Amino acid sequence: MFHRPIHVLFLAERNSSRSILAEALLNRLGAGRFEAYSAGVTPAVAISPYAIALLHRINYNIQTLVPKGIEAFGAPDAPELDFVFRLSHHLPQGRLPQFKGNPRLIDWFLPDPEDVMGSPAMIATAYADLFGALCSRIETLSQMSPTFLAGEAAPDRLERMGEAYIRLAA
Repeated sequence: MFHRPIHVLFLAERNSSRSILAEALLNRLGAGRFEAYSAGVTPAVAISPYAIALLHRINYNIQTLVPKGIEAFGAPDAPELDFVFRLSHHLPQGRLPQFKGNPRLIDWFLPDPEDVMGSPAMIATAYADLFGALCSRIETLSQMSPTFLAGEAAPDRLERMGEAYIRLAA
């Protein structure tokens, strides 16, 4: 059982879209019960402008959001983590630091909207699809009981979550 907020780290390659959006959503939807963080293996210089636009639409204060490197979460002053969600296929296991807290590693591989080439409308659609997938999963995660999340079945349920989410109109 957890006697403090549940600490969650979202990892992606650059920490500029997927992981940033996931951090913001869980901090909003799980406020008081969860503390979310995000990082990247090779962090970007700035957050994607499309991600910023989505965060503005939900009135999220982006002042605290900056791309961060994964090394920060292996430092002595890093928070103790309960879960680490890998959002990218391209995160080498050997490059992950030793996290404090012995967190459970969960794979939520989601397409990177930054890989989409085309018109601004096509790119915006990729971001809307990502945002829909993250909202669905994170809303469910934020409503799970601490007892369930501490249990044996949690990692499997979390990995299977959202396998066939319904795309909502943006």
